[in-house]
Amino acid sequence: MTAPAIPLVQQIEEVRFAVVRQQSLLKGVELRERRPQAIAEHGLRKLEMAVRTLETLAVNADEIRAFLKLPAEARKAVMSWGETIAESQILAATAPGEEGQP
Repeated sequence: MTAPAIPLVQQIEEVRFAVVRQQSLLKGVELRERRPQAIAEHGLRKLEMAVRTLETLAVNADEIRAFLKLPAEARKAVMSWGETIAESQILAATAPGEEGQP
């Protein structure tokens, strides 16, 4: 059995709440933080990154859902094509004889 789905908007709100709480802890507000300062600051950075990641996912949710609805073979073909294009661009950028190359 899978856990109930939580909309991305709600997940973002929860992570933002955690970020605000962590910022309060770092400003000296009494909230009973028991972790060392460096670990607490690292936790804040991770939470802030999670917010950005979730916001990116939320903005692109329709496209992500559409991609995931594709059959597995179609998704694999899209990913393979993307890797091939990226590799060809890297090779073209580093090919000898290019401007600025030996």
